[in-house]
Amino acid sequence: YLYVASGEIYGGDETMQPLKDLFPNIYTKEMLANEELKPFLPFSSRLAAVDYIVCDESDVFVTNNNGNMAKILAGRR
Repeated sequence: YLYVASGEIYGGDETMQPLKDLFPNIYTKEMLANEELKPFLPFSSRLAAVDYIVCDESDVFVTNNNGNMAKILAGRR
């Protein structure tokens, strides 16, 4: 399983298709808990916290940027 912790993907589904071909079990927080996330939608920092918790608990973490969340997770690991 692959959890994508990000906002809107640049290029959308077309950009993600090669990754989906390799890893068909790709999920986002919206796919896993759409209804449960409704109270958090107005608060981007709370949505980021959900991603942080899932990534922190994961077996493997791979980042595509050098942002603060990636640095904090790398420090915890």
